[in-house]
Amino acid sequence: MLNGLLAPLRIPERVIETLESLADAAREVGPIRTDLARVRKNTETLTGLLPVLEHTEQVPEILSVVERISRQTKLLAQLLSTVEGLEKSLEERLDSLHVLVESLEGEDSYLHHTVGELLGDLRTMHETVTGIKGDVEKLTERMPDPNRGPLEKTRDFFTSDDG
Repeated sequence: MLNGLLAPLRIPERVIETLESLADAAREVGPIRTDLARVRKNTETLTGLLPVLEHTEQVPEILSVVERISRQTKLLAQLLSTVEGLEKSLEERLDSLHVLVESLEGEDSYLHHTVGELLGDLRTMHETVTGIKGDVEKLTERMPDPNRGPLEKTRDFFTSDDG
């Protein structure tokens, strides 16, 4: 009975697996951010090389490569910003879930204690009802037969061994 009452408060395995998966994903964000920052830093130095590259024969090809790398760097910077926002959001959600889990654990403990007290009260009530039932049966057995007259009932009452 107790397990049935507490079942809705238990966290499903699927939620725990999802939380672990989110935590693993959050751990992978740091190295990605480091790689993106390194790529951004390396490509920023390329913009200073443009005046030098204008003097070479391969300037158009190099400029298109530099331009493409520059666009990709901007996209990576936007991606990094998005990933950082997701990381912060994930941290906040994990903190919120942690608080919720602690709260549910407290509620579970309180409910367990309360159900224990209720079971004790039910046992006491059962014992009382059983005692009253026994008393009623004893009184019913001692009552005279309703089909006999009042004088016979009185005589039986005064002459019986139980009276």
